[in-house]
Amino acid sequence: MAEQDYRGTRIFLSVVAVLLAIGGLFMIFSNKGLLMRMFMGPPPGEVSTLMLFMTKEFGGVMLLLSALLWFASRDPLRNVAILDAFVIGFCVLAVTPLISRAQLPIRDIYPDSLVWGRSVIRLIMAGVFYWLRPRSAA
Repeated sequence: MAEQDYRGTRIFLSVVAVLLAIGGLFMIFSNKGLLMRMFMGPPPGEVSTLMLFMTKEFGGVMLLLSALLWFASRDPLRNVAILDAFVIGFCVLAVTPLISRAQLPIRDIYPDSLVWGRSVIRLIMAGVFYWLRPRSAA
């Protein structure tokens, strides 16, 4: 049986891996002024040292995810579990901001439309990852 070509999946995974790597490096090397501009000018007390620390930690996690996607792009057929994990991860990430919106006073500094928009975009990304996922030839 002929091997299927997953060129579209490889290109998509490579592009997302590069974007995650750029975002991770951006987060690691950011400072308080940059984060205040990025979050649309919140009160200075909202951007704490703990938030900066956690942003840099999350930048490292993004670099880890970027490496996973980069290696998965080399052979998508053997790395279907990584793609499945990203589908599940995007679904979880679509729900968590909505839970935070309901439990925290985030409406004062972050518009509801952006919270809902991010959740919809994450569900779309989960759908794209699921659609590009290699199917087993049973």
